[in-house]
Amino acid sequence: MPATLKESDIIAYYDDCQDDYQIVWHLNSHMCMHYGYWDKTTPNLRSALLKMNARVAELADLKPGYRVLDAGCGVGGSSIYYATRFGCEVEGITLSAKQVQYAQQKVSELKLEKKINFTVGNYTHTPYPDEYFDAVLAIESVCHAPDKRQFLQEAHRVLKKGGVLVVADFFSNHQASDEPKNHLVMRKWAMSWAVPAFEWIESFKEKAHFTGFADTRSINVTSHILASSKRLYYCFIPGIICHTFLRVFGKRTSWHKANVWSTLYQYKSLKKNLWSYHFVKATKEN
Repeated sequence: MPATLKESDIIAYYDDCQDDYQIVWHLNSHMCMHYGYWDKTTPNLRSALLKMNARVAELADLKPGYRVLDAGCGVGGSSIYYATRFGCEVEGITLSAKQVQYAQQKVSELKLEKKINFTVGNYTHTPYPDEYFDAVLAIESVCHAPDKRQFLQEAHRVLKKGGVLVVADFFSNHQASDEPKNHLVMRKWAMSWAVPAFEWIESFKEKAHFTGFADTRSINVTSHILASSKRLYYCFIPGIICHTFLRVFGKRTSWHKANVWSTLYQYKSLKKNLWSYHFVKATKEN
């Protein structure tokens, strides 16, 4: 892992580790790279992945014909969900050309080219016009922004008046994670996922307010991602064994190794209450 992160590191992480997600996270069938959302009615990970998309869409109150920006779209699973379930017109943006190629192939297979488009780019400075979108949705992607204010400013620019921003992401529990030992665990986890730093939830909401968003509120849904955190933790030992074996044949990179260790760090830090998972919703004032 590099000492400091660059945009190229985020791209390398996702490009290298896409095969890991395919093995353990149903990437080929569900195309989601997030934790999913579990409740009493959720039977398995596949259902949890779809339910996360549904919860975010519900918070955004998506309607047919809405123009949606999927900010940090990954391989396009959420974009496809918004288009097929709600009839939205979706623009997905990601740093990774590999992800765009994969997503476009899936969209072509589903004959959704008129509803969904993917772009290689940075969600902090996009090519879209002012006041273009009805909703900006970001699932576990804003954590990668070195300066969260830049993301918020761009989301505010491209949203129509009255448009909605919904973020689902990891946030640091500020006081607990500032202790030296705890900070080290959080830092190891962040670096293993090419995350510059995890934001404190109150700081993020404050930045949204000063950017011009109104009615900014957050919902702590940590209990609804706990099952996925445990699932990742259970992958640690098998992952280390597989990584060690495949490394002999030159099939693994430093990002593969970091990704395996992340499964331990994310659970260890969660059990110490160093972070929590929140939905954040904000509205651009009329």
